[in-house]
Amino acid sequence: MKASKNKFLLATTPKAIVFASIFALGCVSASTLANNKTSLDDKTSQDVVVKGIEYQPNMVREDGSNLKVKKQLKDATPLVANSTASTQLTLSKKTPLLRESARSNDDPDFWIYDSFVTFTADLDYDGYYSSFTLEFDVDTVYLSAPIYAVIYTSTSDVFTPFYTTEVYNINGDNTQDAIIIENQLVTGFPSNDYELMVMIYDAETDEVVAVADGTDDADLAILSLESENYEYVETVEVVVIEHGGALGIGLIAGLYLLACRRLNV
Repeated sequence: MKASKNKFLLATTPKAIVFASIFALGCVSASTLANNKTSLDDKTSQDVVVKGIEYQPNMVREDGSNLKVKKQLKDATPLVANSTASTQLTLSKKTPLLRESARSNDDPDFWIYDSFVTFTADLDYDGYYSSFTLEFDVDTVYLSAPIYAVIYTSTSDVFTPFYTTEVYNINGDNTQDAIIIENQLVTGFPSNDYELMVMIYDAETDEVVAVADGTDDADLAILSLESENYEYVETVEVVVIEHGGALGIGLIAGLYLLACRRLNV
């Protein structure tokens, strides 16, 4: 009776160890999947947050360089500003809009002469950039006019604002009053091909006076972008389960095979 009992214990103990190990691995995998899903949900629900540096075209330092304005924005509204601009902007809240409605108020006395986009950072080398530089030149029939710009983005015909400039002056069709904006996308931009739309507002009336998007300028169309929270380097996780300190996976497998042989005897 004792021999039979010992034989049963020898046969079942390795099996129990193996099954416990498999169960533990399953729990780890389920936990990892749940964490990944939570992480994805958190990303897609995040606000559109952008950091930017503007190079003011009409404000020059003593060394001859343009004044730099650093800011952080949430949904195109500044959160943090480091600005010494002479004119401070009182913003009306900008909301998503359709392409057609954006173009309904164009003023023939203002126009966007040209736009340029330069990609600057792709941290994970997947072809989607989390920072880029946007430059555009606005002209007018007037000798001088105060304006500001709101930058919108879209993957369809609905455009969402993400950046608002300071007020600055443009002078006729002078090419020296182009503004340069370095954009750093922090959150709110899933990896995709985006279109940009630049809307120019009269700073005195807060009315739209000029618009440009990907249908006007190819530089504003099909931009492969993603925010920094989508930039990642894939890593491989290794899970090691130890039992009793000295039992490795190979030993467990050997004991399992030995137990199976004994049962068949």
